[in-house]
Amino acid sequence: MDTGTLVTILVVALVVVVLLFLIRAAGIGRRRPQLRALPPESRDRYISEWDEIEMKFVDAPEQAVREAEALVMAVLRERGHPLTERDLPSEVQQAHKLGYTSKDKTEGMRQALLRYRSAMVRMVGTEDQARREQRRREMA
Repeated sequence: MDTGTLVTILVVALVVVVLLFLIRAAGIGRRRPQLRALPPESRDRYISEWDEIEMKFVDAPEQAVREAEALVMAVLRERGHPLTERDLPSEVQQAHKLGYTSKDKTEGMRQALLRYRSAMVRMVGTEDQARREQRRREMA
């Protein structure tokens, strides 16, 4: 085997390794987490806690946003979602950034709470969805 062939093989191997590393870093090919369903009691508790957080926002926006973040993380944990930063839902990542780094503090807090609400609706559902599900269970 001559030197040119050996160098070509090494360059191709290096390119393949770099591409695999980039694909892994970008998260392409990662499996979506298999999330567990929430028991009805947990769902009702989370909806109730969320309503309290939203009511607090007018008087204490920073506290409400911090509690919203903690509640969303608790829901994700209970459902079995990975809690590493790169695996968090995009709304949660955006909300965290808005809550901590926004130049207009009040507007940033409001936007953060809206993002956390979006994550809550997706992970827990709404009170109406909970009632419909309860009726379905009663009929069955």
